[in-house]
Amino acid sequence: MDEPPKLPSQFENQVLAMAEDSYGVVRLIVTLEGGKEFRDVYVAWGREIVKVGDSTKLLFDPSKIVKVRQL
Repeated sequence: MDEPPKLPSQFENQVLAMAEDSYGVVRLIVTLEGGKEFRDVYVAWGREIVKVGDSTKLLFDPSKIVKVRQL
């Protein structure tokens, strides 16, 4: 079984401090290098990216994330 993709570790404490959308899950807007944004990024337990919008496919490289904020 593949491990879920993860946010870079430097964002974990920031995400853990945010209000949860549901048990253990926070909805984010992530900004990548170059400024492209993805909305509705669901992150569980501060790091695990579980879905983006309605898709469980990840359409970006998590290592390129430069900013996260709560949706």
